[in-house]
Amino acid sequence: MNPKNPNKLYPLVLTSKLGETKAFYLEQAGFELVHDLPTYLHVRYGGSDGPELAFMKPDAFPDGKARPAFDGRGLLISIPTSNADEKHAALARRGVPIVAPVEDKPWGWRSFFCQDPNGVILDFFHVYKEMPASP
Repeated sequence: MNPKNPNKLYPLVLTSKLGETKAFYLEQAGFELVHDLPTYLHVRYGGSDGPELAFMKPDAFPDGKARPAFDGRGLLISIPTSNADEKHAALARRGVPIVAPVEDKPWGWRSFFCQDPNGVILDFFHVYKEMPASP
């Protein structure tokens, strides 16, 4: 029997900071561990069908060639949470770097931004108002 293929994105960030990344996501940000290998880390937020992120060492490609690590700029990942205000308070208590306060966005989200050890910006949000899709 073949296992069912998932139908969602799995962003993967190349980093040499797997230890720091694992500690951040599991101990501070509230994610759960999916896979923990010497060159690969895979985490999930909010249960078995929640969003997932992966991290890999730059030299872990099957062809043996190292690729450039993420340079800490230009990546923001939005993550649904049940209450952005509560998540913000919990992360602030844990010393997570908050880079934008909780606020209502014009597209119906209430969210805030924090930053992981690699420079990835996490946008934790909940929907406060249903908005029609743009035509």
